[in-house]
Amino acid sequence: MKYCSINGQQQTDIAVTDRGLAYGDGLFTTAKIVNGTVVLLEKHIERLTHGCQQLKLQLPSNISLREQLASVVQGYSLAVLKVMITAGSGGRGYSRVGLSDNAANIIIMISDFPSHYETLAQQGINVGDSKYQIATSSMLGGIKHLNRLEQVLLRTEVDERSEDDLIVTNCQGDVIEATSSNLFYWLNEQLCTPEISTSGVDGIMRQVLIAKNTEIKVCKTSFEELKYAQAMFISNSLMGIMPVKTYNNRLLDVDVVLKLQRRMKGFI
Repeated sequence: MKYCSINGQQQTDIAVTDRGLAYGDGLFTTAKIVNGTVVLLEKHIERLTHGCQQLKLQLPSNISLREQLASVVQGYSLAVLKVMITAGSGGRGYSRVGLSDNAANIIIMISDFPSHYETLAQQGINVGDSKYQIATSSMLGGIKHLNRLEQVLLRTEVDERSEDDLIVTNCQGDVIEATSSNLFYWLNEQLCTPEISTSGVDGIMRQVLIAKNTEIKVCKTSFEELKYAQAMFISNSLMGIMPVKTYNNRLLDVDVVLKLQRRMKGFI
């Protein structure tokens, strides 16, 4: 880790009573730093604002957060920014009753950018199907909250297998995403992405891709349908558009993904 601050003070210590630690009471966003600026900063601010509203957390001033981020990322040519907002310390058990309005903690961290992403973004990755399923929740669907045990178990499965990443379904059998990224695929010449209103994360890159490519169809799909996909990629704010070269050991068309990469270069 290159940098860490809590509420504007450079430090790494946080109270053991923090609700983010005890209950995962909070949310986060992860962004790419390029030449001293945060890529898609306004989208990330919007995510934090919207997430705090959904989780009924008191978000500190957008202006002060924006100023903090603009200041701390200067001097980094290529790095990873992570912003976490926790509910802070207070309340009793799960209840927030008694928690002060200014209890929230803003944690800002900067770390090294994954050096292998650039190569993989041209060569493509190998992807399979996960044996696990993730839960559905009308309250939490789409939010990047701090409860990430499902993703920890998914990543453990990836580490135990030969593939680079895995695709996961929800408990109803609907395909949702990869372990830490959104999924896109071409089926019958149609570019599609899974519907994620009750499961998964509504990624910043997913939002941008849908906004800039009106032909993308948001729909429910299954592992059975993915067997017939002609091409596929995963995406998040760090990796951008990552081609999938094999899905369950079946070769896919990488060229169509690289073409989309080039077309989206100015936006991501």
